[in-house]
Amino acid sequence: MKLEWSKDNIVFSYCTEADLKEIAEMLSKESVCKYMFFGPTTEEDTIAYFSPLISSIEGSLKEDKIPHINVFTIREKDTGKFIGQCALFPIEFTNGNYLIGYQIDDSQWRKGYGSAACEFLVYYAFNVLDAFRITGDCTEGNVASEKTMRRSGFQSEGRQRKYWSHNGKWHDRLLFALLKKDISKERMEALKTTYQ
Repeated sequence: MKLEWSKDNIVFSYCTEADLKEIAEMLSKESVCKYMFFGPTTEEDTIAYFSPLISSIEGSLKEDKIPHINVFTIREKDTGKFIGQCALFPIEFTNGNYLIGYQIDDSQWRKGYGSAACEFLVYYAFNVLDAFRITGDCTEGNVASEKTMRRSGFQSEGRQRKYWSHNGKWHDRLLFALLKKDISKERMEALKTTYQ
């Protein structure tokens, strides 16, 4: 079973315990968590959250099965330098619908890694998981995340008002989705070629 995928100088691989320290460092930063529905978090909280997910991934891979929850670490291929993480979480009661997420460490911003992560998740969801839909969201004001999803073909599906409170201020949640049927045959073939 395939364990990693690469494009240019970026490698996406299933998250492991060895990645947790760098993930925890990233998620402890106010800058990284500014527009997220969680964080900043402590190292203990990050490990407590991710350890069961990693155990589930490892258990599936040992049985040569595709994991139910897919969390990936993003690194530079040449140096192994940590870039961030991305994930696909199944949405309950809707087989084939997954929620995407991506976090890029602030030292790696403005290098196209968020767009690369989103494109990889589009590939993985529709080609490995055989999803019919990918759901995305972001906090209003997170212009970079909104642009990233729109560039990958996600369409706006609405807004949830006063969804999240942070530092005494309410934020709306913006909703997006990409359907498999919306992707052209040419784009799907290009994605397959890139990550096979």
